[in-house]
Amino acid sequence: MTGGVDSVDLLGLIRLAASDYDGMDRLEAVLLPADGGVHPQAPMLVAPIIAYAGDPAALLPDQLLRLLVGVVTDEGGAAAREQLRFFTVNLRALSDMDDYWVAETATALLGFCGPDPALAATLRERADDELDLYRRVTPLVAAARLDPAAAAGWLPALLAPGQPATVRVAAVLALREAGLAPDQAAQAALAEGWAADPEALRWATLRASLRGLLAYAVGGDPGRTAAVLTTIARTGTEQARCDVVDAVAALPGALPPAVADLVTVLLDDEGERVRKRAYALVADDDTLTLRHADWLVQAIERGRNRRSALGALIRVGDKRWRDWAVESLRGGWTPHNLPDALATLPPDPAVHEAMLARVVHLATAIDVRQAAKSAAQQRELRGLLDLLPPAMTVAPLARHLPQMTFPARLWIAHHLAHAGTDDPAVIAAIAAIANGEVTYLRLLWLAGGDVEPLRDALAVAPRLDVLAAVVAAEVFGDADPDVAQRLREIRDSGADIRDRFAAAGALWELTGDAAEVAGTVREALGARSRRTREEAAELAAQIGLDQVG
Repeated sequence: MTGGVDSVDLLGLIRLAASDYDGMDRLEAVLLPADGGVHPQAPMLVAPIIAYAGDPAALLPDQLLRLLVGVVTDEGGAAAREQLRFFTVNLRALSDMDDYWVAETATALLGFCGPDPALAATLRERADDELDLYRRVTPLVAAARLDPAAAAGWLPALLAPGQPATVRVAAVLALREAGLAPDQAAQAALAEGWAADPEALRWATLRASLRGLLAYAVGGDPGRTAAVLTTIARTGTEQARCDVVDAVAALPGALPPAVADLVTVLLDDEGERVRKRAYALVADDDTLTLRHADWLVQAIERGRNRRSALGALIRVGDKRWRDWAVESLRGGWTPHNLPDALATLPPDPAVHEAMLARVVHLATAIDVRQAAKSAAQQRELRGLLDLLPPAMTVAPLARHLPQMTFPARLWIAHHLAHAGTDDPAVIAAIAAIANGEVTYLRLLWLAGGDVEPLRDALAVAPRLDVLAAVVAAEVFGDADPDVAQRLREIRDSGADIRDRFAAAGALWELTGDAAEVAGTVREALGARSRRTREEAAELAAQIGLDQVG
């Protein structure tokens, strides 16, 4: 057994994968595991993979060959690449098939069967005879890989301005794959070719992005980087200009001034996709945010991308964010860092009113079915609520409490129970939503309401209900003669450590006997839940756990 799958199982997987997508997924997961590398027996599987790909009964021969490409191009695929040389004849036969993707992928694999000048010449002729420009890419790249010395002689002609854009880009990729040094002709071919045809490599098995070819062609030189990107941005298609933004985002270190200036142009590009990409780049990078802060302010004024623009200004400390704080709260375009920023401001009634209105809106609108959005809204609600003077929140929040959604309703009820103790409106609002639930009835009691509904709810709760037992200990204490025994039963039960620790904590508060809880506290110190571990550490310090036998 190696990697959990033996040789016989692997052969069975290959046979299954030849005609079954689920089998293909399973084979890929085994040969190219998620944690990186390739399966140790991958070199032995080159032969059966190619054999099954050539079987007329196979339904997914192209997928098998694509998987083999993934194996041999992996950093750990050197041994598998060596095996390919023994199957040149088989791959050449597959490269002549009518199925486009089988022929295309087999041709790409031939490029790893070198050095082989004769095969390189054959593939070069095939590329020259191909009428479909996109079908020239892979044989050109494969030929260059198979015979770099010869490619150094014929590739320069393919970089020339008179060649089709697709061929010029393919020639740059071929230069890279052959390990040949780029020159100014390669830089010009990349700039002009990509501007005219950013899809040049879309149909090739071995693809490359603009940012990948840019790094090869310019070698990190700032001036050349700017020149190539500027040419594409000024003359390229909308997709090409999108690729420019992506390439800028991938550049390491500080941007050359000319490239930073180019971003300014792209921010107002006529193509919406280009503008969105450029804007996201500026909003996420501190240096670009500072450089284009005036533009971001204008974007807010124009009503474009207001939330992220405001968040970017806050992030870099541009004080102009304050001018838009109230409007963002009222309009609902609040960035995630706004509550922390508002905490730095002196008290302002207008800001507080806007914050309160936003809290009410969030508390009545959060939809937990939209997980990512609701999580952000919940964080915002809690952040804003913490900043508001408690007294101003009581009346409006109590009025809207029945319309609020969970979990905001629970947080607001908890807030009201403490901020509006003995307030009739608060007591009435919590009573209206309690519905016999211990959690809300406890808050009703904390707010100064009638304790009898809570007593009734606790009386019918299951004996091992940890919430009911803990609340009974908190509210009634020794007046409930059975509560300590209930807590002990939960502590000693087979329940989750979080519940047993909660029972132990309530028992400690009730009896003050460290020996009653020491064992559970020690167990909770190793709980999976970080919160439980932290609370256990606090209780351990309180009871002097080290001194307890």
